[in-house]
Order: sequence, then C-alpha cells, then structure tokens
Amino acid sequence: MPQAVATRKERILVVDDEESMRELLLALFRKNGYQTAAARNAAEALALAAEMDPTVAVIDGHLPGGGGVAFIRKFRGSFPEIRTVLMTAYDSPELLEAASPAGAGAWVRKPFDLLELLDKVESLCRI
Repeated sequence: MPQAVATRKERILVVDDEESMRELLLALFRKNGYQTAAARNAAEALALAAEMDPTVAVIDGHLPGGGGVAFIRKFRGSFPEIRTVLMTAYDSPELLEAASPAGAGAWVRKPFDLLELLDKVESLCRI
C-alpha cells in the first residue's frame, strides 16, 4: 500500500503565467507535502496571498500586468512576512543585484533543476 505524504504546515504560492509551469510546480510541492495554490498573474497573486497567507511565493520574473523585481517589491510591500523566490530566464547582474534588496530571498534561472528549487523553498521555510 502506498505511503501517504505528511502534510506540512507551510503553504507555497506559485505565480507563473505558463499553465504547464504552474502544474509542474504544484505537483512538485504537493508531492513534498506542501499546501499549494497558483496564480496566473500579479493581480491573482496578490488576491491569493491575502487569502491563503503563504509561507513562500515562487514568482516568475515575467508576468502579465507586471513582473520581476518590481512585482516582488510590491508583493513584499503588501506581505513582508512572505518569503519569495524569483524564477527568471534572464540572470543579468543588474537583475540579480536588484532582486535581493527588492525582497527576493532566493532566485533560480530557468530552466532549473526541480530539486534545486525545492531546496531553496525548504531553506526559506526554515527561516
């Protein structure tokens, strides 16, 4: 008989406009016992964060309606207790230098290793 995965108290919000990426990340986090929700854009992310009070938000760097560092700054301004991971296909030094002061606790470059992302999320959950 398959063993059930223990449910963690931490909640993960996935914010990405690509449905396949949202589904992949939701499956990854659920498989590892996290409670999850997903948003397609910045407005949905802000509404869901207010509703679910996530521990960590994993945010795509390019979202319709605003993304990247500017969105992380806005998101953290509204929810300073929520830790964030920036997912980006662009790892320019300027972007990465701006991400941390904006509130990104970590970042991953697309395409990324799922275990690397999981490790970063787990590290942020322990803070």
